[in-house]
Amino acid sequence: MNGAPAAPDSVPSVPGARGPLAGARAASLGRPRAASAGRPRAAPAPRARHWLPAAVARGLALFIGCFTLLGVVGAARSAGFDATVWWVAVPFVPRLVSAGLLAAVGVAFVAYAVAPRMRAWRRWPTLGLFAFFAAAAVYNAVDFFLAWRAGDIAPRVPVPFSLVAAVLLVFVTWAAARAPAPRRPRWAAAAVFVCVAAVCVVLFPLAQVLFFGATDYRRAADIVVVFGAQVHGDGAPSTSLRDRMDTAIGLFKDRLVKKILVSGGVGDSGYNEALVMRDMAVKAGVPKEDVIVDSSGVDTAATVRNSIPFFGSEPRLRALAVSQFYHLPRIKLAYQRAGWDVLTVPAGTSTPIRETPYLVAREIPAFWVYYLRAVFR
Repeated sequence: MNGAPAAPDSVPSVPGARGPLAGARAASLGRPRAASAGRPRAAPAPRARHWLPAAVARGLALFIGCFTLLGVVGAARSAGFDATVWWVAVPFVPRLVSAGLLAAVGVAFVAYAVAPRMRAWRRWPTLGLFAFFAAAAVYNAVDFFLAWRAGDIAPRVPVPFSLVAAVLLVFVTWAAARAPAPRRPRWAAAAVFVCVAAVCVVLFPLAQVLFFGATDYRRAADIVVVFGAQVHGDGAPSTSLRDRMDTAIGLFKDRLVKKILVSGGVGDSGYNEALVMRDMAVKAGVPKEDVIVDSSGVDTAATVRNSIPFFGSEPRLRALAVSQFYHLPRIKLAYQRAGWDVLTVPAGTSTPIRETPYLVAREIPAFWVYYLRAVFR
């Protein structure tokens, strides 16, 4: 009768509760919860592996495997061919054992590239061979730094190619150890696979030019072979020819070589490159009798062929070859094909040559032509 509002009918009274909200709270406490506090939470769904790293690794593996097998074939066909100069050397084992190991490594890489899904019987030997090859590349890198420290080589690039190879091999090993992606776009994976292998075909010769060609391997030797280059219409040597001769003359004056063999042909200017090179050496103080002239060195293969008779048959004879850095891998391959291990010395650079990018690009197909000739000679 005092006019106070009645409690709403929607909120039931609860003994001991103070006010209508307490009743509502009590009602809510009686409702069952969606999940029991003691029940363990469901594990999150596993994250699907992406197909792209595997496709890249397979492209690398295809190139690595094929190149390794080519080197094994070349070594089997010729005792003078040493593929480890261009790739990875297996240390502390005889040549025959090394060839067997490299053959197994090459087959394992090609098999992974073609059929990446592996059962346990194939998976573990494959990963073991991959890891072994990566470890050999690391050893080669360490050997490079030791040789550099001892003064046996003078690289222009302070990182060996074997270290780059080791990083790529570790990546391929990691990708092969992962479970394959459950679903992947077949055409996209195939396109990446083919493109990576094709890029390797282009970049590998460039890497050899950058790492091998730019490294100075000079030693005390009996003779240095200087490869010819252009002579201008007025009889003046081109920058390339002058740099090559200056380097060879420096080797002679430092008493590292006893003879200089100059090789070249008659160019468009009408001048005989070899005779111009001889005159440059004599003018610089090299006795004329210590300069051997080859006037038929019209190209790299001809100079290599014509210079070998002057090496004689003495197995301990050591020869050096001088040219621009981009030219040296091809020279090394040509001498390997002929069965000789000639050390290369990059010519100094007095003036930058504008055509260098074109000359470097030209060595990409030339490297593969000379490499295949050396393998299947």
